[in-house]
Amino acid sequence: MNSSPGVSVIICSYNHGRFLPSCINSVLNQSYANFEIIVIDDGSTDNTKEFIKPYLNRITYRYQENQGRGASRNTGINLAQYRWIAFLEADELWVPDKLEKQIKAVTEHPEIDLLVTNACWFDGDTIVQKDYFKSMNLFHKQPVDHYGHLHIFTDKLYELFIDENFVNLSSVLVRKSCLYDIGLFDVALPRAQDRDLWLRLSRIYTFAYLDEILTKSRTHSLNDGLRTIYPYLSRIQLFEKAYKFESDLEGKHETRLRKRLARCHFDLGHFFLFKLKELQKARGQFKKALEYDPACPNARFYSNVTYIPRPIFN
Repeated sequence: MNSSPGVSVIICSYNHGRFLPSCINSVLNQSYANFEIIVIDDGSTDNTKEFIKPYLNRITYRYQENQGRGASRNTGINLAQYRWIAFLEADELWVPDKLEKQIKAVTEHPEIDLLVTNACWFDGDTIVQKDYFKSMNLFHKQPVDHYGHLHIFTDKLYELFIDENFVNLSSVLVRKSCLYDIGLFDVALPRAQDRDLWLRLSRIYTFAYLDEILTKSRTHSLNDGLRTIYPYLSRIQLFEKAYKFESDLEGKHETRLRKRLARCHFDLGHFFLFKLKELQKARGQFKKALEYDPACPNARFYSNVTYIPRPIFN
């Protein structure tokens, strides 16, 4: 019997059939052997089932009507047999020793509940960003214990996740028990479900970071839709949920969340004003920013700008 910790690898796909063979192969080629692969097909309308056929004897495949990423990931978690969960986006890849290095780290440091790795971004055969974490300066912001390339955060990271999301989902190895403790992915949120999960986990559990590029994230035209209004709205929904939770608890992070929400509304107002030229909608967002934080930088100035007659503004 294999005594090494088992890993349930969860791959969720919606119309990413053509990427699945390389994605699955990057798991099958792992130097670490004790894993299962669970593929959740979230109602794909492409030829995903044809691409999956050669792998059916080596994976668990589940088709469901389209419910969104969070519901798909929750389905995968509920099917998982092992106590460690690793996520992999259907259009992304792992390097061959990714799981081996992560399991070694969590075995040697059992205090770790969630371990992320560094990543690179690629487009076809071209690396477009070599080092995902290079510019984040994480280690001067938080107390960290260093063990070579492994860095274990000694404080809870909730405030860090309010400011930024440094976790690449496809790099994550997390205890299944932790996911059940905090309630899995929140399917009520239309977007930012992963960051919401990190926020909830970071209140309680120990995060660590392995500074080795073990994950390859793809950038391509299917991601272009993210460059719209939706990222702004998703951040507002995310932090409104977190703020309500803090308010209910009379939490110490309430002021920080108010400032973060103010900035989110300001950013959306700026988008309405300068990208869409929708002055009234922009004014509404600047007003909300000032309600959350009366000192929100530039919100009052840009709110006044929205009263400039449109012909002059244009």
